[in-house]
Amino acid sequence: MERWISPEGRLELPGEDRAQVQSVALQMTIAEAEVYTSLRTPEGTAALVREVHRRVREGGKRYSSTLADVRDLQEAGDADGARKVLAEYIASEPIPRYREWAETELKELE
Repeated sequence: MERWISPEGRLELPGEDRAQVQSVALQMTIAEAEVYTSLRTPEGTAALVREVHRRVREGGKRYSSTLADVRDLQEAGDADGARKVLAEYIASEPIPRYREWAETELKELE
């Protein structure tokens, strides 16, 4: 959706797409009040979509980096170290979806 933002920094979405942005924004731990306020204007909607994209991108990088570290430790035969890396990630990751994925990975290690 980010590519739909006009050169003027505006984004107008139909109801279905607005609901999707709202849902994803809340999953990315953006405050509910901020989400609702942002969706009231095309400029706010554009800013919200950019922020969602930023959080998804950064969260994905953190998750991928953690998994790479876990795989390296597993290949080195350090299962305890791999579990520790995942546990530390879970404790510090602000985005629930990424925590859930890491929890699944941790369960598979046990």
